[in-house]
Amino acid sequence: MKRIIGIYLAAGKSKRMGMCKLSLPLSVKPLGTIALAEIMKSNIDHLLIVTNDIKASWLNSADVLRTYATKWENIISLQSHLGQSYSLRTGIRRAVQLGAESVIVFLADQPFVTTSIINRLINEAESEYAYVASSDGEIIKPPIIFHKKAFKELMAINGDKGARGLLKNGALKGMSIAMSSEHVFDIDTIEEYEYAKTFINSIRSFS
Repeated sequence: MKRIIGIYLAAGKSKRMGMCKLSLPLSVKPLGTIALAEIMKSNIDHLLIVTNDIKASWLNSADVLRTYATKWENIISLQSHLGQSYSLRTGIRRAVQLGAESVIVFLADQPFVTTSIINRLINEAESEYAYVASSDGEIIKPPIIFHKKAFKELMAINGDKGARGLLKNGALKGMSIAMSSEHVFDIDTIEEYEYAKTFINSIRSFS
C-alpha cells in the first residue's frame, strides 16, 4: 500500500506567463523538473504527476524520474482547462485507488521546495489535523499535506483556486508551518521567473 502520495500539479495553461513556463530553463533544467529530485528523495511513497499532455517535453527530460522509475506515474487531467481543482481531483481519485492515507499537494512552478520541508510536513501530519500547510509567514501555500479525512471535501471543490477556499473558510481543521519565503516561492510571471534566476544558485545545491 502506498500510504503517502504526492500530487504534482503540472497541468496549468501558464496564462499569466504567456508561454509554457514549465519548459523555461532554470539552472540549465526545465523549471517544471527542478523540484522533482527533492520530492523523490523525500519520505513519500509515490508521486502522481498530473499533466494535460502525456508527451510533455519538459517532463521527458527529467533524469531523476528514470532513477526512481517505480516511485511515480504520469496521469492526465482531461478537464485541467476548467481549473486547478479538476487536476487536484484527478490526483486524489488515483491516490484513493492506491490506498493513500494522505496526499501532499505540490505545484510544478515551485522549484525550490526541499526534501526537508516535505519530510517536516509529513512528520507534523501525524496528528489530529486534516491538513498541514506551508506558509511564507503570511500566506498559506503548497506543499500541503491532507489526511484522508479531507478527501471528501477536496473532491467537491471547483474552479481554479484548488483547495484555497476550503482553507480560508475553515471547513478543514489544520495548521501551517512558516518556511523560508524563497523555498515556497512560485513562478507565475516573467518578472518572477527573472527574479528566481537571480537567487537559484544560492537557494540550494541541485543534484
